[in-house]
Amino acid sequence: MTAGPSVDLPLDPFLLEHLDDPYPVYERLRAAGPVVHLPERDLWVAARYESVSAVLRNYKVFASGLGSSYVRVADSGFRAPFIDNDPPVHTRIRRSVQQQFQRNRIEEMRPDVREPTERLVEAAVAAGEVDVVTALTQPLPDLAIRRLTGITPPDTETITSWADSVMHMVGPDADPVHMERVLEAVGWLAETGLAGMPAHCLGRLIMEQGGDTGQLGDERLMTLASIWLAGIDSTNSLLANAVHAFALFPEAWDAVRADPSLIPNAVEEVLRWDSPFRQFFRRTTEEVEVGGVTIPADADVCAVLPAANRDSARFADADTFDVTRPDARQHVAFGASIHLCIGAPVARLEAAEFLTSLASRVRAFELVGTPVRNPNREIRNFTSLPIRMVTA
Repeated sequence: MTAGPSVDLPLDPFLLEHLDDPYPVYERLRAAGPVVHLPERDLWVAARYESVSAVLRNYKVFASGLGSSYVRVADSGFRAPFIDNDPPVHTRIRRSVQQQFQRNRIEEMRPDVREPTERLVEAAVAAGEVDVVTALTQPLPDLAIRRLTGITPPDTETITSWADSVMHMVGPDADPVHMERVLEAVGWLAETGLAGMPAHCLGRLIMEQGGDTGQLGDERLMTLASIWLAGIDSTNSLLANAVHAFALFPEAWDAVRADPSLIPNAVEEVLRWDSPFRQFFRRTTEEVEVGGVTIPADADVCAVLPAANRDSARFADADTFDVTRPDARQHVAFGASIHLCIGAPVARLEAAEFLTSLASRVRAFELVGTPVRNPNREIRNFTSLPIRMVTA
């Protein structure tokens, strides 16, 4: 076994200059080795598909319980019930709500997702030119999560700010304001949001019955808050990234319009080509080898999901957006193994309904201004995406 190559700070994927277009630095990290050590951060980075998969799937050695984000739980004082726990605690929490995310339960949501999607898409198409973020991709996930959880937030602007801060809070060099906003969100939920939930919803199942298994204890509020907040910004990213991809690759949109049966696979290709989550973190419980590189015990390891999904060793012509790609679903955009994102079926449903509604109305997407990326080190989304919806 050998020690991993070290990389100077300019290759650091967390630097602001890499956030708008991180793929060049991801390519260089893949070329540098199976796992690369960043000495300035004392961080081990996996950017190849094989290495990322190894980290995500070996959950006993690459543990989440010390923290799945840049900052360890011991330092942040914040533990997300799903992603910051290992078995058996993680197993107990996940099983308490797993039934609510089965295919038949999610399918029951479809009419309630379709109605606001159709309404907002019709308004955007009628306007012609819109900022896709404010007109569509921010409000839609909130409406779907309301249906799923029973939680109705104060307004779209507030829930957008709260959800954005969740992602900022767990990144490097986070502004303390983001922790303050997340605490504000959880406080609002406890003091106001719970009382406004309907009689039968996921929120009441969690809070009043401890989930389907009745095994949730003190983590009930944080379990509900995690499902509520995490499902908004990630789906906002997926939907906006989809429109952006189809604006850049109009032939792909032509293919979807000609054959709407491609839409489910197109959703997977969006997830692969421009993944919402930038990375997940793990901490090693013992010395371990990845691709011939030795990582020491108690090391911080970063698995870079979009880098893995653009690895040409795994995906042919990986930088090309191809909605007919036969293995698109093999991406790791939602993680893998026991920590595979529990809300992935909801995001897929929202994205499929979104693209279906657009495909019946929009011939092409044209950028009418410069897209602005959110300088968020944890999730890849837009703060502005000006688009002309071409119908004629």
